[in-house]
Formats: sequence, C-alpha cells, structure tokens
Amino acid sequence: SCGMALLAAAALGWLLAAGPSSAPESGLATDAARVLASLPGLGPGRDGSLPVLAHPALASGLAGLGLALLGFVWVSARGGPRAGRVDSRGARRTARQAASLARRDEVLAAAELCLEGELLDQAVSYFEAAGEPARAAEVRHDQNRFLESAELYAKAGNFESAGTILASQGEFVRAAQCYKKSGRHTVAGEMYEQAGDARRAGACYAEAGFHRQAAEAYTRAQCWGEAARALEQVITDEYPETGPDNGRKQRERRTLVEKAAMLHEQAGDLGAAQDILLRGRCHGPAAEIALRLEQYARAAELFLEARDGPRAAQALRRIGEEKAAARVLGQHHRDQGEDDEAAHQLEAAGEFLDAGDLYRKLEEFDRAGECYELHGDGVQAAEMFQLVGETVRAAGNFERAGRYLDAAQCWAKAGDPAKQAELLSRAGRAFQAGEIHHREGHDDEAIKALQQVSAQSGDFPAAAALLGSIFRSRGLHSLAIKKLDQAVGDAELGRDNLDLHYQLATVHEAAGELEKAIELYERILAIDYHHADVDERLAKVRKHLEDVGPMTPTPGAGVSRESTASATPGRYEILGELGRGGMGIVYKARDTVLDRVVAYKVLPDAFKENPQALKNFLREAKSAAQLNHPNIVTVYDAGEQAGRYYIAMEFVDGTTLREILRRRRVISASGLVQVLRQMCAALAYAHEKKIVHRDVKTANTMWTRDRKAKIMDFGLARVVEEVRNHTTLVSGTPYYMSPEQTLGRNIDHRTDIYSLGVTVFELATGALPFREGNVPYHHVHTPPPDPRESNPELAEPLAKIILRCLQKDPAERFQSTREIISELRESNLGVARDRASG
Repeated sequence: SCGMALLAAAALGWLLAAGPSSAPESGLATDAARVLASLPGLGPGRDGSLPVLAHPALASGLAGLGLALLGFVWVSARGGPRAGRVDSRGARRTARQAASLARRDEVLAAAELCLEGELLDQAVSYFEAAGEPARAAEVRHDQNRFLESAELYAKAGNFESAGTILASQGEFVRAAQCYKKSGRHTVAGEMYEQAGDARRAGACYAEAGFHRQAAEAYTRAQCWGEAARALEQVITDEYPETGPDNGRKQRERRTLVEKAAMLHEQAGDLGAAQDILLRGRCHGPAAEIALRLEQYARAAELFLEARDGPRAAQALRRIGEEKAAARVLGQHHRDQGEDDEAAHQLEAAGEFLDAGDLYRKLEEFDRAGECYELHGDGVQAAEMFQLVGETVRAAGNFERAGRYLDAAQCWAKAGDPAKQAELLSRAGRAFQAGEIHHREGHDDEAIKALQQVSAQSGDFPAAAALLGSIFRSRGLHSLAIKKLDQAVGDAELGRDNLDLHYQLATVHEAAGELEKAIELYERILAIDYHHADVDERLAKVRKHLEDVGPMTPTPGAGVSRESTASATPGRYEILGELGRGGMGIVYKARDTVLDRVVAYKVLPDAFKENPQALKNFLREAKSAAQLNHPNIVTVYDAGEQAGRYYIAMEFVDGTTLREILRRRRVISASGLVQVLRQMCAALAYAHEKKIVHRDVKTANTMWTRDRKAKIMDFGLARVVEEVRNHTTLVSGTPYYMSPEQTLGRNIDHRTDIYSLGVTVFELATGALPFREGNVPYHHVHTPPPDPRESNPELAEPLAKIILRCLQKDPAERFQSTREIISELRESNLGVARDRASG
C-alpha cells in the first residue's frame, strides 16, 4: 500500500506540477488517479472528484513528494542530469516550434529539433515525412522498437540492416526476403532454412551459385527435380570431363552422377536420369533405365558399353534378336576364358568361323569342321574332318575350296578311285588321273585324261606311253605308234626304255611294218638278249617276211619322231606352282643366273597364235619393268623358254587380297584405309608414267607379311585382252571393269580409279557392288549401292570416296589417285601424317 501510495503521489505530483493542460497528453495522470482512488480514504467522492485534491496541504505535500520521486527516476533512467533537458513546457514549446518549421516545409529541421528535444515519436514522423526513413530507423532502433526500425530500414533500401534486425528478432522469413533483396542470397538461404522453408532456401543457394547447398536444401524439401538439376550443375562446375584423369575425382563424379540420376527418377523423369548417366559414362545404370523405358535395343548397346554381356543378351532377347544375343554371350564367355560355352553361343549366333576356332582349340574337331563348313572355309573344315577320319566329307570340302590334290588324296583314302581321278584331272594332274582310270579299267576316261597332258609337261612321255599301250590293246596301231614314238622321243635305246621300244616293235609287227619291227627287235636283243619274248618274235617276223616278202607300209605309219623343245635347261628352274588365272600359270622358280627366287608366270598358249600380241606383250613388259615402287610387284624379265612365253617378277611373300577376303569376309577400317592409301600411291606413280593397269582387283593385289600392298600385272591386262579378242580364250565375268571399258571405248587412267572403287567396295563389305544378273549392264547403267547398307560401321567419308570412284562418267570421279590420298588425309582417316611415296 505504501508503494502504491508513493507511486500515486509521484504521479499526482507530476500531474499537479504539469497543470491541467497536460492531463490529456499523459496516460500516467489517469493511471495515477486510478491508483489513488484505490487507496483507502482516497477514493472519489460522490461527485467523482478526488478527496485528496480537496485538501490543499495534503495535495501540496504529495506534489512535492511526487516531484522528488520523478526527479530521482528521471536521473536514474537518463544517467544523471542532461544538458539541455527540457521540461514538459519545453517539450510543448519544442513541439510547437517543430510544427511551425514543418508548416514552412522545413520538415527535416523539424525532425532534428524534435530529436534534440527528445520528442522521439515526433522526430520519427518528421524524418519519414522528410524522406529520411533511415534516420527514422535509427531513432526506432535506439528506442528498441526493432521491428519498426527494420521496416524503416527496408523502406530506406537498406535491406541488409533490415535483415540483420529481423533475424535478431526471429523474423527469419522477412529477414530472408530482405537479404535476398540486398543480394545476399546465401544469407537469405540460411534465413529460409531457419524458417523451415527448404525449397526457398534451395532457390537462394542456387541463385548464389552454391549448388551443393541448393541440392541439399531441395532434397530436404523433396523437390527432387530441382535437387537433381543443382547436382548436375555441381558436376559441370567441379568435375569437367576434360580434366585430369584423377581416380578419386572420377569416383566422386560418378557418385554425384548416380545421385542426380536417382533424384531425377524420384521426380519421375527417367529420360533426364538416363541423360545424366550417359554424360557421366555410367552405362550400366543408364541401361537399367533404358529397360524401364522399354528401349531394349538401346539397353543392349549400353550394357555392352558397360561390359555386361549377359544383361545385353537379355535385352536383345526381349526384342527377338536371338542371334545377336547369342553373339554377345559368345564374346562375353570367350573374354572370360569360358571357351566351351563361348563356342556354343557363337555357333548359335551364326559366327561359325569364331566358333570353329574355339572348337578347334577345345579339340572338338568334328564340331569345328561343321562350323568351318558352314562358314564356307573348306580348307579348315577339311582339315578338321581329316582329323576325325571323315575322309569323304574332307574331300568334299577340299574340292569346294579348290584344293583338288588334297581332295584327290582324301578320295583315295575313302576308296573311290573314280573321284580321285576326277579331282586329279581338275588339279592339272592329268597323267595320274589317266593312270588310275586305266588301272580301274576305264580306258575311255583314261584316254581323255592322258590327252590333256601338255607336251611341255614332264609327264608327257609317260602319258604318251600309256596312251600307246591303250591304243595298242584296242588295235589302233597308227595311233599307238604315234604315241609310243612320242614317248621314246629322241632318247637312245637303253635298258631304261627297252619296254617302250618293245611295245613299239610289237605294234609295228601288228601293223605289218615288219622291217621296222625286225630293226627294233634286233636293237633290243643287242642290249638284252633275254628281254621278254623278243627272240621268238624276231624269228617269227623274219619267217613271215621270207614267206610273204617285204610289205609297203601304210602311208604315215612309219616311225615318226616329233621334234620337241630343246632339252637344254633354261634360266629359270621351276620349284612349284603358286596359282592359275586368266593370264596364265604362276610358278615359284629360281633364277639360275642371278640365284634368286622369282614368280615365273607362263602365258597361255594362245599367245603363240598371235604374233602381234607377243610383240605387244614384250613392249608392255618392258614398260612395266620401268616401274620401281614399293607398292608395285617389280618385273625382272620377259621372254621365251622351252617354247613358252613367260614373265619373271619379284616373288612376294604374302597372299592376295582376294584370299584374305575369302577367309575374313571384310577388312577392318584401319586395314582398309592402309590398303587404299598404298594402292593409290602405286597407281599414282604408274599413271604419272603414262601406264594404265586395266585390271585392278583384289586377285591382282598382294598383301605381304610386312603389311604392304603390292599391285601385280601392270600392262598385261591389255595384251591378254587383245589375245582374247582373237581367240576362243574364255574370260571371267567383268566384275571390276569400268563402264567405258565395258563398252569398248577409249580409256585412260580413270578406268583404274573405277576398278579401285570396286576393289575397295569389296574389301569394305565382303561383296562386289554388282555380282548378279547382267553385270556389264549394271556397270554401265545401274547406280552403285551405298557400301554402308552392307557395312553400317563404315565411316561416312570412306563411303563417299568409294561412291565417287564408282561414278559412271569419268569426269565425275577423282581425277587422280593423289586426290583420294588428300581426301583421306583431310577426313582424318588414318593418313593425316602419312605421305604417299612415289
């Protein structure tokens, strides 16, 4: 009660001192009156007046006490007396002066006057009216009216100060908005996080470029798409793909990529998830998404990139690609060293060559043979079947592969002499075939085979002898005598040919040429008196001659010794046959003069019947001998030996591109470019010397063991063509001939560029551009197919080069092979730093 009384007294004292005019301005007076009214004896009277005010002495005492208390309180609150302090009258005076200044538009001066006079609310009002909200904010801040201060700072555009004050007061959303306006996006993000608004926090972090924090905030807000995009930006900024190959960084990058993809998945955007995984080279997870999108072909590709063959195969099976699935599994098992399963899968995929190789490695030779047979590799198939004793099947495969001697041997083991003889004939072993036919009692077939033996063959004497014997047995005496004479030749009678002379004598005897028979019998007896029944026959013929007298021999039935080629050994010693073709037979031979191994080509007999062709042949051979280039087979010599015309060339240790194609089907991209570049270099060199090949093809190009392409038979095609035009020599289908060559028009070096295009097309696809129907017509009229239809993996620049080479009009082709080399270089097809030699 005493406290309340003192307070009331103090309030009353202030009230009385201020006078009645201040009562409306102070709520304290009213409060004081209430306090006084609540005290005993001091309540209001019936008229509502305060009794205390009715006693002057008491009122005066309370007023004095109240003033004293107010003074104490004021000094305590303000830290002691203050200079310039104004009393209530001064405050009113200051207020009036400020109002007067405001009326004169000196609002800022009015504000400053109120601030000096401690009229803070009025000062704030005047500062706002003067357009100085910042000053007003400072006053409110000094008053600890912080929210008002923050609003005034924001109004003044000082958002950072506003944000700071609002944050201190726990107004985090408003603080975030202010910080965002001030450009302090990271602080704004922190404020939003304090306020529990993670989505807006993420947006602020993202705007500030703090994408990791943005991703975390978005994740907390379950804004999955925004979180994923923020992580993608982190990957772009912090893990550039062109950076150093750092294992730790790569692992971190992969982790972020997978996390971003997972967030995209949670957002329901599988396409975006797959895209980021592909950019991050996370092929396995990208493949899983492709499966969910039912993109099975794409999934298979991605699983293959991830080296997950089994999953790739599963994806392929989903779209019915059973063979492709088996191929993938086969390659996977082979890489894992699981050869047995790999072989089964590759066989199911139709990859018979690879399957055959694996079965061969596993020593399952019968299955290897079946696979090689399906692939069309007759030689390897035959070898496998030989190993398991299937000689008939081996023979058939050797035959299909053109290995007729090997096929003949297999038929011999199989006990089929007729087939053995047939294959020997096809192998050029006519004499051996004739022997077998004769031994089997098939003399008609024997005669056909033996008559195929060339006079230049080393088997000719023996073949003639056997024919003579057959004709003798059939009573064809004149034919028998002719063949036996050929068998004897110019050889002197001796012990090694006594039987031939004996047969000849008996035929003369049977033909009635008794004098010749007697002469031969006598000469035989002179060397071997006991040979066969010569003495009896001689006596019988002499007696018969005495009885009937000399006989006139049938015209032409006498002994005729046909002259043969000189037996003098030639310069070239044949070592073995290398191959046969339209231009003759090629042998491996030794040059006995220079003691070196050469390729010795014997030209067809039709050359002998065409003197002009022989002349041209020697001329072309001379021109070809001038070509000295690493990619051209060098010509050493040309001429005649033993009645046959030949050309001696460099012996190349390798095989033809045609044979390589037969085994491999297509040439790899790098190998194809290497072959093309070298062939272009060779042709450019020859063309610059005005020499046109006319027959560029895979069979005329060798590939050496040291990886060099070498073109053969420069100039010979023209000579052989002349011979064919005048004989019945059969030529092959013109698969490689240019349109102008097909039409018989004048040609130049661009015909070789067309044939080169056909050759490279075949190397790239494993097939010729035109191989069915009227091939010459197609070369002249039908546009060539795009090689990428057969080999989609073929580089587009290389396909364009091939198609330009195959233009019908020579003017639309490359005008030189050096242009092709330049095109290869500009297209970065493996020749950027290589310069064609020559």
